[in-house]
Amino acid sequence: MIQSQTQTQSYWQNRFELTDADVEQIYNHLLEVERPQSAAELAAIVIEHRVAQEKQEIKRRLAGRVVYQPANHYEVGDELVFPALDFAYGTVIGTRPGVNPEAGRFTVIRVEVNGKEREFAADLEYEHVLNRENGSIFEALEMIEADELAELYGDLVADRIAAGLEERDAFLRLGDQWFLQALLTEVNIGHLNLAEAVLDMYGGGPLPPEEILPHLDLGEDVPEATQIFSLNYALLQDNRFDEVGPPGKVGWFLRRMEPQAVREVPGRLVYNPIPYDRSVLTPELRLLESELDDEWSDLEPVKNPQPVVLTLTYPHRWAGTLPLSARTSALFPTGRAARQRIVFIDEDTQEEIVGWVVKEHRYVYGLEAWYQENEIPIGGFINLRPGPETGVVLLGYDRRRAQREWVRLASVDENRIRFSLERCSISCGYDDLLIVGTDYVAAVDALWRRADANNRSIESLLRELFPELAGLNPQQTVHAKTLYSAINMLRRMPPGPLFAELVTNRAFVPVGDHYWQYEAPRS
Repeated sequence: MIQSQTQTQSYWQNRFELTDADVEQIYNHLLEVERPQSAAELAAIVIEHRVAQEKQEIKRRLAGRVVYQPANHYEVGDELVFPALDFAYGTVIGTRPGVNPEAGRFTVIRVEVNGKEREFAADLEYEHVLNRENGSIFEALEMIEADELAELYGDLVADRIAAGLEERDAFLRLGDQWFLQALLTEVNIGHLNLAEAVLDMYGGGPLPPEEILPHLDLGEDVPEATQIFSLNYALLQDNRFDEVGPPGKVGWFLRRMEPQAVREVPGRLVYNPIPYDRSVLTPELRLLESELDDEWSDLEPVKNPQPVVLTLTYPHRWAGTLPLSARTSALFPTGRAARQRIVFIDEDTQEEIVGWVVKEHRYVYGLEAWYQENEIPIGGFINLRPGPETGVVLLGYDRRRAQREWVRLASVDENRIRFSLERCSISCGYDDLLIVGTDYVAAVDALWRRADANNRSIESLLRELFPELAGLNPQQTVHAKTLYSAINMLRRMPPGPLFAELVTNRAFVPVGDHYWQYEAPRS
């Protein structure tokens, strides 16, 4: 079947690029409708324009010419159109007899097409597919439907439109909506001050623009969609406001009323990258690294939201946060906003807890009170599941009857960290290799600040930690997971640099199953 170019997949995948004519078409469309349009809506306009252009071009090529069919007779000087050659056209410049044992006698016509001479059959008596297809070319031309093409290739075209319009100052983008700079309605400083006052009355927000607009009086003659786009654009330019809604929704919040741990990264969560040779990690250590799922590890992220069981580490227990890691990040909104407000729902009590996703720094804030109320220990298991809608996450933990368990507790003596085994009441499932605790938070924090200020090396920290932890068991060994948990009390780091130090430093000797011994250098 002969198809026009716009009906083929290869045209949209391989040949389509946004042209100045397409941009002009989009510009005129936005001027006409006077409201923001999604990339998908603009793609439909461009596809419709391309189809109409092609129809006009084909009709122009057909005008005054004959559609080539092998059964017909042609004379020198006849002008022909060849649909199978992308509707190329040419002039017959010569003829000669042709013979084929199967086809019998026919005529070979020489045609000059695009400056080149080509030969075709004419006066062909037996049935040929081009007699049928070329004969119905006008009907096929009218059957091209832009709506069907938009369904098939609209997403691809929308992506290329977005990339092309990003480079043109006349167009503005908010989320998936596009509009013209020239059509924005004025939102002045007075309007912005009123918007701040409205949000202040509502505890900082979040409020959608539709609830802010009635207080601003941007003009009754301005379409609501234009008012919303103009207000959103103006609020984005003012650092008093944060857009914190999940993808697909817009919600405005006063930045000064966001929790401090959202506006400023808690010190315990700050990771200053530590260079190391990743190639020294054995496959077993890489598997352990994946199991620990630290947000700063270089791991392949899970694409789709799914239930996750994570183990709480000291920095996140201290800060009241969760990691945005390879396994957890798919559960949380991934919009363009730097900070996004979400809701946790406690699966046991159905309590709603406000959370904040801080994408750049890879954490979710808002669980400090929940950790305390439920006495979640470092090393405790936390359950996360996708909620009923975007921006909602179901939260739980491995609830158990409280029992007294042996736990590693940290204390501080002579500016050094010490560890001892103490019985503590635990009512949550936990990883025995990761659980650590302390009743001396302020003193441990002082050690952390000192280690941070002095930029203590991994080796220096391990030489302090290892003997203390090794002394808690007769074998004088420490598991790599325990070292990871403990070292993060003094310096924030993912497992990779720590594991690399264990492998390359001769003072640390592997004894199997990720356990290590420490051989202090002889003086």
